[in-house]
Amino acid sequence: MNYREKDSNLAPIVLGISGGSCIELALHFIKRFPKDRMLYIVPTQNAALLCQAEKKQNLKNLINAIRTDNIAFYDSMTSPLASGSFYFESCIILPTSSNTLSSIANGLQSNLLTRIGAVCLKEKRNLVLGVREMPLSAILLENMAKLANLGVYVAPPIAGYYGGIYDLESLHDFLIGRYFDMLNMPHDLFVRWGVNKQ
Repeated sequence: MNYREKDSNLAPIVLGISGGSCIELALHFIKRFPKDRMLYIVPTQNAALLCQAEKKQNLKNLINAIRTDNIAFYDSMTSPLASGSFYFESCIILPTSSNTLSSIANGLQSNLLTRIGAVCLKEKRNLVLGVREMPLSAILLENMAKLANLGVYVAPPIAGYYGGIYDLESLHDFLIGRYFDMLNMPHDLFVRWGVNKQ
């Protein structure tokens, strides 16, 4: 299907998972992702290692426990996602490690995920980077500024506590809702500023 000629709300989204801490946010993104839309999941080797360290479980098994419908895994440079002629609407990398961010900022394409970042830049597709690092070095800030000036959303997972946050689940909902906003995906995951909670 040529999604460019169809409703853009149906176009596939890429979720990259790199080796930054907070795999839980990627899992929550998958949990809240619409069931009627295709999600291409691209985990790096470091993401799998980090998941084992943080969750004591296999990353693909965790994802498959959340959902198996409308998702596909890719991890090879021979994947169709490595080509600009294969259409997806947007890519979010959550979490984004400092290594992945720096690679994309400097045109390095050593794995499928950084190649997809390069595709987003050259094809002018929406790219959202959920950077997980603190504090931020001057080098990382320079790379973030470089990407922001190219139209990339550089979006560390920072909470807005006006959004009805009262536990970990609502915190995750707020953060994923903000990422959905950047991906132009409708949702009702948090209370917006200036809107009275019902």
